[in-house]
Amino acid sequence: MTTELVLLGTAGAPMPVAGRAGISSALMVDERIFVIDCGRGSPSAFVAAGLDFARLEAVFLTHLHVDHVGDLTGMLLYPWGIRFDDDGPLPPIRVYGPSSPEPAPAGDAAFHRHTTIHPERPFPGATDLVENILAGYAYHLNVMPLDWHMPDPGVLVRAIDISVPAPLAGGSGPPISVFEDEIVRVTAVPVTHGHAHPALAYRFDTPDGSVVFSGDTTVSEGLIALARDAEILVHQVADLDYLERHGLTGAALQRMAELQTNVTDVGGVAERAQVHQLILNHYIPAEPDAISESEWAERAGRGFSGTTIAGSDGMRRVLTRVPRG
Repeated sequence: MTTELVLLGTAGAPMPVAGRAGISSALMVDERIFVIDCGRGSPSAFVAAGLDFARLEAVFLTHLHVDHVGDLTGMLLYPWGIRFDDDGPLPPIRVYGPSSPEPAPAGDAAFHRHTTIHPERPFPGATDLVENILAGYAYHLNVMPLDWHMPDPGVLVRAIDISVPAPLAGGSGPPISVFEDEIVRVTAVPVTHGHAHPALAYRFDTPDGSVVFSGDTTVSEGLIALARDAEILVHQVADLDYLERHGLTGAALQRMAELQTNVTDVGGVAERAQVHQLILNHYIPAEPDAISESEWAERAGRGFSGTTIAGSDGMRRVLTRVPRG
């Protein structure tokens, strides 16, 4: 049994930058591949990492901001033509993600919507997202089989909504069971990411150990509990001081602080969770030349007794279970 983590992209925020792909990770458990988030360029990064689309089993979405789901379409449709073998179509790719939020997010005096897009369903969930992808690409899915032997697109993907309770004051409830078989167990907790509810963190437990993905979050008691004793915590990071020095002030800076975990707080999260290794991703600012990897790691690792690594696109780590005394 071998479990390996691959960072496909580490940039935070929607705006493309040179040198970092959008946020996406892959976890390989022997021949099985699970993808966590599908940001900009993730299908190309998947291939560049030597991964096989025929082994892609499931995609887990932390939340539905475009920088986390923008290339879900490509992850599903680009390899459509190879998802079959001698016995017929491969099992559908499963897409797990948050359900439609209840209650619906509302604005405030500082930030509010001027228009509402698709008022019939303004806050779709993961199953809605996948249905809309298939509907939007119906031409491709209906025409391609007329010119090439293609699997039935009706069995290409199966979406599963993760029902998340409304945010709880002062913390979160017990972990949500997302998926489990004899090898892999996936659990999740809601985290706080501004008005983006539901937003999730995921924990993957395998015979080789545990990996936790924070998703986008402020310091979260639920995440700390979810990550307890994990071998690896993959955590997003933002440098709010840098953003302020470069012009983000007032209500906009305060709102950013309600969306992300500051670099000075990440080490404390890892220490309280007693994880073995902290790997940084989803950098804000995302430009590689804005802040060096060594500075990211040094500042994020303050207060953490384990190992802190500034993640980079294409970085790989084989998971090894750490004995607990």
